Amino acid sequence: MLILNVTSKVAHRIEQEWKAWTKDVWIPRMLATGFFGEFRFCKLRENDDEEGRMYVVQMYCDSEENYQTFLNEYDELIRQEAYARFGDAFIAFRTVMETLH
Repeated sequence: MLILNVTSKVAHRIEQEWKAWTKDVWIPRMLATGFFGEFRFCKLRENDDEEGRMYVVQMYCDSEENYQTFLNEYDELIRQEAYARFGDAFIAFRTVMETLH
């Protein structure tokens, strides 16, 4: 299992709108691709500063093949939607983790 871990620093001025959009639009859009079956939406604790607050969304993907297909078919479009809406009022980076059992 792979976990797409997207960490975002969100300016205070858009924080409430960004959280609602992430919960109501972005996460459902990611799930609708069919490549992710579960998610976690988290706020980093003890990380608030004057520039913004940090959040993490973890999207669970069952295979490397499905993750690569998501990257090829949906990733850029979905990321551009976020930047079109919020511009430079947030920054995001991602990491991909593999679960070990």
